[in-house]
Amino acid sequence: MKICVVGGGRQGRVAAQDLAESGYRVTVLDINKKNLKNLSQHKNITTRVFTVENRKQFVKLLKKFDLIVGALPARLGRYLMECAIDAGIDLVDLSYLPEDPFLLDKKAKAKKVRIVPDAGFAPGLSNIIVGRFNEEFGGLDYIKIMVGGLPQKPVPPFNYYITWSPVDLIEEYTRTARIVRNDKILKIEPLTGIEEFKIPRIGRLEAFYTDGLRTLLRTFKKTKNMEEKTIRYTGHARIFKTLIDIGLFSDRKIKINRSNIILKNFTLEFLKEALTRGDEKDISILRIELKKGRKRCRIECIDYYDTHKKITSMARLTAYTGSIIAQHIKEYPKFGVIAPEYLGQNRDIWDKIETELKKRRIKLSYR
Repeated sequence: MKICVVGGGRQGRVAAQDLAESGYRVTVLDINKKNLKNLSQHKNITTRVFTVENRKQFVKLLKKFDLIVGALPARLGRYLMECAIDAGIDLVDLSYLPEDPFLLDKKAKAKKVRIVPDAGFAPGLSNIIVGRFNEEFGGLDYIKIMVGGLPQKPVPPFNYYITWSPVDLIEEYTRTARIVRNDKILKIEPLTGIEEFKIPRIGRLEAFYTDGLRTLLRTFKKTKNMEEKTIRYTGHARIFKTLIDIGLFSDRKIKINRSNIILKNFTLEFLKEALTRGDEKDISILRIELKKGRKRCRIECIDYYDTHKKITSMARLTAYTGSIIAQHIKEYPKFGVIAPEYLGQNRDIWDKIETELKKRRIKLSYR
């Protein structure tokens, strides 16, 4: 199977390497030659400097492949999905696009194309797990997902090291969160609902509302209560909420030395440096609590930076999940927009995903 990975950044590079090590022929496209430099050394990987802006040319190129893995910024997620559908090629996407992917469901079904959105860590692996237990419990009354990536050695004041796009991070912190309480979807201010807890050998943490339920809001309409929270070290949410409240992420312009500066752009440039102080060695945490009547389960995954391959745990969990889905998506019997939770509901695919995660030393614990 010939696979095209669109985007050679942190997640795309790791996904491409994993697919190549699994025996697939992989071509990686990226506009930045630096992102492709190390990938060209792998015998199963071909790299190409390419811009996706010319839609006709891009679709023509995609038709040469059997499968696409999307690792572009979120703002290009829908565009890539549309191009994949036009090309008639299945897509496993890691971009976490802001738009509703189900708006493309009819078109994907008509072209007999599978589109898997949110195919990374969380949303992604978290949804797959929810789908599996929904089958085992015969439905779910309560879903609580807490997830986050943390530096092993936090540097104040943010105590956070960014391993992905600062733009997408701020999008997560400013987008209205949606949760479900007593069968009703409520809109909640992000960075609120802070709860503190402690994990041995990691320390005191906090979790706050973010808009991470995504496809579950559509696919699990019978679940009475659902929420998703992001995990950080304590105090992180308060700092970022203050920055947002005073307008540092607004589009307002201020004049500095005769130049008009957009506050959001200034803040993002500052954060690129401020959030990369210290060591990138990280920890990723996923905790899911599920209930159905008297049935209860807590699923937990704690993963650490790979010192041998020099891969962050966040890249491992995001890219490996996407790679594993890509390797098995053609076994899924239906077409259209396929939310990750649907894959968990398919026992054969779930078994393969769980087995492949173990091979990559990603462990899930069940209580």
